[in-house]
Amino acid sequence: MIEISGLQKSFGSKRVLNGLNMEVKPGEVYGFLGENGAGKSTTMNIVTGLLEKDGGEVRINGKDLSVMEEHPIGYLPESPEFFDYMTCRQYFAYIAAACSYEGDIRKRTEEVIRLIGLENAIDRKIKGFSRGMKQRIGIGCALYSGKDILILDEPTSALDPQGRAEVMQIILQLKEMGKTVILSTHILSDVERVADRVGILHNGVLQLEGNIAELLRANAGHEIMLETENLPADLIEKIAKSPFAISCNLTQHGGKVEIAEDFEEGNRALFRILAENKILVSSYQVVRPTLEQIYLKVVGAHAAAKGWN
Repeated sequence: MIEISGLQKSFGSKRVLNGLNMEVKPGEVYGFLGENGAGKSTTMNIVTGLLEKDGGEVRINGKDLSVMEEHPIGYLPESPEFFDYMTCRQYFAYIAAACSYEGDIRKRTEEVIRLIGLENAIDRKIKGFSRGMKQRIGIGCALYSGKDILILDEPTSALDPQGRAEVMQIILQLKEMGKTVILSTHILSDVERVADRVGILHNGVLQLEGNIAELLRANAGHEIMLETENLPADLIEKIAKSPFAISCNLTQHGGKVEIAEDFEEGNRALFRILAENKILVSSYQVVRPTLEQIYLKVVGAHAAAKGWN
């Protein structure tokens, strides 16, 4: 769907993109991650045709972006602005004219408003809308003309938990519709919830790209958290001295055990010790990594390699 190879961009003497390679597949939600200044906005502006590249190639649906007559991407910028004096219906009629929509404007406007969940506010002036409602209008603008690819830049920025949940639900609906969505956000728990794959950008280069589920499995830790009742000191010592335990931080009420490389065998051995000694275990949980931990590991490793603190 979108293939980026060797993408380069500088502003004066500052190199922002340094040979970026990435791929977004059809029908997926792609989490595009990176710290401020990593080059995410520059990349999105190039892909949407708002900024000229210095080098490299961008292909969309197999065609070079530079020769495409009609741009196939809908775009929600980080801080969209609206004509507050218009109603929601009036604003989408304006968007229809701006994108030269050739279908039934009234029907399309009502379809989009249903999708973004603003049916009850269709004839209210945007001036009185909450931040979350305005973000939903922005998403509606991005998809109004029916583009199959959407780029959403910080769609949940500054929203409360309810507003974030509503926007995430819209993204899941877009995915069900077969849309391809590039989602750029600093809220990594949102990405983990809706994205299929992620790319982590640092210093203008993609440092990590892959399927989220596979990345989480590959970076899984070897720790087990326990909650127990009256775990005796001698049994804690036995666990700590067992070959499977790299470290043991237990009290009579439980704690954490770090398991050696053969995790499955160590997990079974620990469970066997607890069962044989008839220890009542109220919680036994394998510690799972989060996308945030993987992100910090990747970015932190490359920052350390550069000598950053």
